[in-house]
Amino acid sequence: MKNIILKYINYLYLFSLLVILIFYLFPGDIVSYFMYKNFDTGHNSVQNPIAHAVYSIINTGGYSINHTLTFSYITVGGLLTYFKEKNFYKGIFFFIFLSILLELIHLIIPNRAFELNDLLANIIGVLIIFLIFQIKKK
Repeated sequence: MKNIILKYINYLYLFSLLVILIFYLFPGDIVSYFMYKNFDTGHNSVQNPIAHAVYSIINTGGYSINHTLTFSYITVGGLLTYFKEKNFYKGIFFFIFLSILLELIHLIIPNRAFELNDLLANIIGVLIIFLIFQIKKK
């Protein structure tokens, strides 16, 4: 039973990784396109209530919380399926590298922009999961 659950987590992780890559590499804002029929990234189309609350507290662009949640989610999936005990640190390095690479690629993709807040939020998402897994080990 445990192997079946891990198998489905693996499929969910791979599918999620594919979706995240499509969203990151698409030249424009996919969410804006489906909501407004416009690829403009000038408006914040993802209305996340947590982001609004955090924005009012730390005022760092608020919507970067979505990046933290996304990279936390994808890191958990990767650590549970591919980067188990012996490859744990390689997995953490991989997700930090992936978060940096995907944000830097925005420099060359049309209608996208590199944002330091998003990059920091990506890395924070990975580090939160790293800390949770470290605490769980002890």
